[in-house]
This record gives sequence, structure tokens and C-alpha cells, in this order.
Amino acid sequence: MYNRRWLLIPVASFSFILLLTLGLFLSIGSHGTASSDTSSSTEIRGLEALNAAFIEVAKTVKPSVVNVSTTSVIKRPSRTGSRPGQEPFWDSGPFRDFFGDDFFRYFFREPESQRRTSLGSGVIVDKDGYILTNNHVLVGAGERVRADIEKMEIKVTLNDKREFDAKVVGRDPDTDVAVIRIDAKDLPAVKLGDSDELQVGEWVLAIGRPLGLSHTVTAGIVSATGRSNVLDTVTYQDFIQTDASINQGNSGGPLVNIRGEVIGINTAIATAAGIPGNIGIGFSIPVNMARGVMKQLIEKGKVVRGWLGIWLQEVDKDIAEKYGLEEPGGVLVIQASGPAKEAGLEQGDLIMEFDGEAVRDGSHMKNMVAAAGPDKTVKIKVIRDGKKKEFKVKLAERTSEAVAKMSPEEVTPREEEEWMGMTVQELTDELAQRLGYEDQRGVLVSGVDPDGPAAKAESPPRPGDLIQEIERQEIKNMDDYRQAVEKVKDRKSVLIRLQRGRGGPWYVVIKRD
Repeated sequence: MYNRRWLLIPVASFSFILLLTLGLFLSIGSHGTASSDTSSSTEIRGLEALNAAFIEVAKTVKPSVVNVSTTSVIKRPSRTGSRPGQEPFWDSGPFRDFFGDDFFRYFFREPESQRRTSLGSGVIVDKDGYILTNNHVLVGAGERVRADIEKMEIKVTLNDKREFDAKVVGRDPDTDVAVIRIDAKDLPAVKLGDSDELQVGEWVLAIGRPLGLSHTVTAGIVSATGRSNVLDTVTYQDFIQTDASINQGNSGGPLVNIRGEVIGINTAIATAAGIPGNIGIGFSIPVNMARGVMKQLIEKGKVVRGWLGIWLQEVDKDIAEKYGLEEPGGVLVIQASGPAKEAGLEQGDLIMEFDGEAVRDGSHMKNMVAAAGPDKTVKIKVIRDGKKKEFKVKLAERTSEAVAKMSPEEVTPREEEEWMGMTVQELTDELAQRLGYEDQRGVLVSGVDPDGPAAKAESPPRPGDLIQEIERQEIKNMDDYRQAVEKVKDRKSVLIRLQRGRGGPWYVVIKRD
């Protein structure tokens, strides 16, 4: 009996503890449930607020988004200057000789003009009828963005189904921005925001009229800013990247923030091989860039930009190391002419600062020069021969004539010796004519050892390239080449300037094994 009581005490104690723990658990559970319910309710209210914001933005902006339908007559580009192998088989040779020119012209003549249609979106930016869109919406995508337009008919359909004929106010292929206008008053115009304040991770909505459908709204975030090298046909690039779905026909439509402000003009999408359509990578022109272009197109009918007069090259890690930089930055001058040359800039200079702002890369440099405009005097800081130098440059106006003068007339490309895994030889007149190096001098790369230092460089040389410069010493012939090689024979890395065919020159750093 004693033993049994002794046993009952711990059992009773255990039962009491168990009941106490269970009660405590239930109490905590009830409080936890209440807390969870409160948290869940707060989250739902937050989602509802975001949902309401999306709905409000869509209601506010949709009336300003229009459909743009264009029919253009484009002048067919001339064949003059076409490279061998580009012409159809009947365009020359025995085929044409056998049948004769008259037969050829009658049966194989090509139309001088081509009729094109294009469909896209636009956004009303002024109540009196000004509409912002893409240049390629008007003339079509691809190389035709710079086409010579003989005739253009534009139809604009508003949100309320009204249709208007539109006139071109101005087109700027260099940014893919265009402005058109319809004869209407009191139109619903959007509010333009400030794309410079845009943050990666912000919510954005893309609105447009893809594939001829009525308004389509997609949501996403800003994935990145300052994207360049997106489109080969666009000179000035500073794109906003977003995962908000931008589909065919969305081009020219607005990208808006959560406050309903337009912060970009939808322009392009990235595609993957074998996967058609949007893959979640879209690009928009920042509204600040588009607004500046639009203002000039309305006021002047064209865009006036600053011109420095340099060919530039991006800085890779080898070049950065060669110039004493911890990481790539700035741009390397391949050739200087115009204002840059007059101010004292030289090929081989590494531009680090433009008018007080650090230069990130080539696109950044081009955009800053263009935005500065002509006749402005700017300070440019460079690294030359390991030393920092500063120059004052008065920018000129970028015109087609000025750009045309940037031909490689000052570029020097021209025998057989081996160095750094390359064999070189004298450039003969016959080789110059065959390889496209007429009126140029330098030494010709005749071979590259696949296991040598030259082959391991970034953007390595290959047979047929011309060596123009070694460590900033100009190479005109084999004597210059030998002298330059002798000077750098003990260096671990060497900066070399090259040119390939009729293309532009570039720099490469070759390191010894």
C-alpha cells in the first residue's frame, strides 16, 4: 500500500503538469491564432491596397494609350558598294551576259520602292494631340529604322474608338523615338515622371495595344537600369529593363510607375533561340531621354547633339589592369579627330571623366556627349602614359558630315617575324588591295600561335589583322615594328592597336606567359 501511494504521488504530479502544459499550449495557441489572423488581415489589406493601386493606374493611363497603324512607301536602298557575294546569281557574270541587259532589266528588275505596314502603340503626352511613340512603329523594325521614307500614312485609334489621320512631327532613329500629332483637342494626356529617380525593384505596369487587341496591362518590376548594347540599330541606349510582359504591338506604349507616371517608352524584348515571344526581359527608353528628344523634335524638327570626335573602345579587365585601374571603367580612345583632336586628345588616351562625371562605359560616354550639346566647353580627364591629364574641349554639333569625316584616314595599318605568338609581314600593295587596306600602312599579322600569348588575349588578333601601334608608338612598316618590339621586350604586358579589314580599329592587351 505504501508503495502504491508512493507511486500515485508522481502520477498525480505528472497529471497536474500535463494538464497545466496543455492549458498553457491551448492558451498560447489561441493567442497565436489571433496573432496570425491579425497578421493575415494586415497582409490582405496590403495586397488589396496594391491591387487598388494597379486598378487606379490602369484606369488613369489607359485612355491616353493609342493604337498606331502605319503604311509607308520606303525607297529601296541602292546596291552601290555591295560586297561581292551579296548580289543574286543573275546580277552579274555569264547569266546576265548570255541573256543581255534588256532581258535582265525587264524580267529581273527590282522595284525602286517598297510598301510596308507597321502596327504599334503610342501615348498622348499633350492635350492638343502630340503623341509619343517609337520610330520603328512608324517605319518598321530592323534596318528600315533609317530608311528613306517617300510616303507615310498614319492612322491613330483612340480609347473611345475614334480614328484620326496623324502627321509626323519628327523621327529620331538614333534613340528610336518619334513624335506624331493628330488634329484633336482636350485629349487625355499622361503625366511624365522622372526616370532618373527610378529604382531597381519598383513596381511598373506596361500598357499597350498588342496584336491589334484593345488595351492590355501587364505588371512587373524594374529589373535593371542603364542597359546598353540592346539594339544594333539604336545609337544612344540607356534602357530600363523590366519583367513586365512587353509583347508584339506594345512598342511605343508607356511603362508607368505605381503613381501613374510614365517613366519609359516600351521598345524591345529579348528573345531566346527557339523560344518565340516574350521571355520576361523587356526594354523601355527612359522617359527623360524620350522627353528631351521629343522637345527638340517639336521645337526644331530634328535633334541637335554634341560631338566630341572620337572612336572609342570599351575597357576590358586587361586594359584596366594595363592602365592601373582596379576594375574596368571609362573608355579608350581609338582615334581622335575634330574637337577632341584640336583639344589635344590622342589615340590611346583612357577617358575617365567627362564634365565632372565618372565615365562608366561607351554608352554612358556617348549619351553624355550628345546631351551636352554643341558649343559647350567641357572638361575631360584622361590617363595617358600612366599620368592623369585634363583637357578643355569645345564640343561641335554631331552631323552626318562630321561623322563621315571620322573615316579611318588617320588609321595606320602594314612583314615575316615572330613575337608574342604572332608572325607578321610587310603589307604589300597587292595584299592591301585584296584585304581592304588601301592607302594604309602598318604590319600584317600572317599567323597566330593558338597556344601563344596573343591568342589568349581578350578580342585576340588573327591572321589578316593589321598592327598599327605598340605601346602608343605608331607602326608604319617593319622598321617601326622592330624598334617598338625592342623597347617592350622586357614588359609583362603590351598594349597593341589593331585593325581588321575595312572595319574600325581596337586595342588589345597581350600578356607574356
